[in-house]
Parts: sequence; structure tokens; C-alpha cells
Amino acid sequence: MNNHKVAKERGRAAVHMPCDQKKTSRINWQSQCLKARYGEHVWRLGIDAGFTCPHRSPDRQEGGCRFCAPDGNISAYQKTKTSVPTIAQQIERALIFTQRRYHANAFFLYFQAYTCTNASTEKLAQIYGNAIDVFWQTYEKLNPTHHIPPELHTSSKGPLKGIIVSTRPDCFDQEKAKLLAAYMEQGMEVWVELGLQSAHDQTLSFIRRNHGVNVFVDAMDIAQRNHLKRTVHLMLGLPGESRAMMIETARLVANTGAEGVKFHDFRIVKGSAFARGFLAGEITAMHPSRLPSLLADCLEVLPPSTEIVRLSADFRPEESINIHQPMDKHILARLVEAELARRDSFQGRMFTGRRPT
Repeated sequence: MNNHKVAKERGRAAVHMPCDQKKTSRINWQSQCLKARYGEHVWRLGIDAGFTCPHRSPDRQEGGCRFCAPDGNISAYQKTKTSVPTIAQQIERALIFTQRRYHANAFFLYFQAYTCTNASTEKLAQIYGNAIDVFWQTYEKLNPTHHIPPELHTSSKGPLKGIIVSTRPDCFDQEKAKLLAAYMEQGMEVWVELGLQSAHDQTLSFIRRNHGVNVFVDAMDIAQRNHLKRTVHLMLGLPGESRAMMIETARLVANTGAEGVKFHDFRIVKGSAFARGFLAGEITAMHPSRLPSLLADCLEVLPPSTEIVRLSADFRPEESINIHQPMDKHILARLVEAELARRDSFQGRMFTGRRPT
């Protein structure tokens, strides 16, 4: 049985209903789903907890996937030119930024940079637990009038709604899934973000992922059996991939029953292996004008319940080599909605899976 059929059989039971959004919305946006669940916008506090990746050097300076940024794609407000700040400094910076700019009061701790399960289960428990404790210490310091009872510190009824852990499928197993599920059992919402990028082994080899599609399917199955919410990272426009190949990737993810999807358009990030290939004349990039129609195609084959986290990559202008001027993410979202409207279509219209009876 091929990977696509295995994913379809394993994922059928995971299909869930979309959140209650405005009838005019043709996309099941995660931001709106979270607002429906919690009554307000929920903000991610992206942190670098000191992880590396399995095929990066211990100092994180060498190796990695060909597209990867040297800083592991950490949030813009956490980027520094010196050493990595402590977890306490990062959480304080993230809270100050989101509370001052957006008046935020609902959060996920987002273990974002590099591979955030690339350690022993015992070490992971220490890192995650410490970050949760530091969040509460920092939150109460910054908000002295907001007294939160201790029993709500691991409950989504307080300002910390849950945790998100970004990782690779080859660094995820049953023990790590069980650890994450324990936070869910305490009342927190728990997401694991798995980088797939492409459902084609030849592409994964080319971009130096060092794992195959079957490893991803197995990791998704482990996460599902432990009742974790799963977000999949997909990259559109990777060199050598056709439109049909990209849509086929979306179909495989649909068949796993993934609860969330993050789309990234291919960018040539300064300091990456692809940047060196571009300077040698070996790499080009898809024109952004192709994205609205392509994204509409991909959304049509996903389940209507899949929560869409984002539609494009997000880099500051100085961080990437822009062969073409990137499209503003808000403009892109409007164009995708308009394309779906032009087709009289919506997310999930072409989804061929079936709900369990």
C-alpha cells in the first residue's frame, strides 16, 4: 500500500467539523476557530528553547535543510544579533510586544525554532515545564492586578491556552507524544507542528530533509492515537515540483485528517543552502502571481474542518533574496478568497474523504 493510501486509511477517523465562522468565509481560518473556542484572539509567543536539528551541527551553524534559515525561523520580535536570550527574557519580550501592540490576553507558548522534540523525553519535560512556569512568573509580574488561581495554570480557562511544539517527523515518537498528551490531560490545548513540505520523496531528498514520506505518515499516526492536534507545514514552489505535485501533497495531508495546515511559499533565505545555489545560478522561484490559484486548488482538496494557520511565508525584506517581490500576506489572503468566490467554491469542495459512520 502506498503512502497516500496509508494516510487515507489512518486519517479518516480524525476528520472533524469546521469551527463556526461567518458564512461568507470560504476558508477555515485557525484564528477564527481559536476565537470561537476561547472568545478572543489567541496569540503565539514564539520562543527558541535551545534545540538544534538532527542534521545540524551542535552549535546550529552548519547543516540543515536546504531552505532553512540560519536562525531556525524564530519570530521577528525574538531575533537578536547576539547570543540567544534566556527563556525568561524571550517570554517577557513576547508578552510585552503582544500586550502593548495587540492588547493580547490569551496565548500559546510556541516552541518554534529548530526541532523542538530533539532531546530525550526527560529533557523535554524539563524544558516544557520550565517554560510554562516562567510564563506564569512573567505574566504575573507584567500584570500584577490579574490574579490567576494556581489551579488554572495548566488549564485553558486561564490566559495560557496551551502549547505548540514545532518539530520534524523523524524526531517524534510514542514517548514524546505521551508527554505532550499529559499537558492536554491537564486542560491545555496541545498542537504538534510537523514539517512535511512535500509528499514526494525525490523532493524531500533534494531539499535534504533526510526522511521520507512514510516517516511523516507514521508520526501523524502516533500523534493522532495520542489525541494531539496536528499542523502540517507545506511548501509551495519548491524547485522541480509541478502544480500537480503540489496539489498531490495537499491531498496526502488531507487523507491524514490533519487538524491544521501551514502553507509557505518557497523563499530563498539568506544564509541557506538554497541561497548559495541561487548565487551559483542553480535555483529560481515561482512567481507570486501563481499563488492565489494554486492555494485555491490546495484548499479545495483539504477537509473543510482543517484549520488554516497561514498561506505564505513571513520574512523581513532583508532576510531573503527576492527574485520576485513577495506578495503581502493580507493581499494574498484576499486574492485567494476572491479566487474561491470566482469559482463559487470553498475549502473542502473537492475533498474525497468520508466521515466515519
